[in-house]
Amino acid sequence: MRNFRVGQKVVCINDRGSPEFWNGCRLARKGKVYTVRSIFYWGEQSLLRLEEIVNPVFGYADGSEDEPGFEAEYFRPIVNRLTDISVFKAMLTPSKSKVPA
Repeated sequence: MRNFRVGQKVVCINDRGSPEFWNGCRLARKGKVYTVRSIFYWGEQSLLRLEEIVNPVFGYADGSEDEPGFEAEYFRPIVNRLTDISVFKAMLTPSKSKVPA
């Protein structure tokens, strides 16, 4: 299981295999970026709810009611990396040693 957190940006990497109870629900689409609204567990399975997709509450066979979530394994966290420009700064800094001509 990847480490997800509420508020984190994620990208959908798999939008296949939706269960039958998703009939009438909005689904995540492969390649789209979403924001994690909540994280919960159903047995061993990690599930995400997304800010951009709010679905209706469903009644389950065990009598519980809840908004379904998306399988966490179908998402990848988006990592914001800072660009390291030190190599370019070094190229612009004059060298202190003299090169014979």
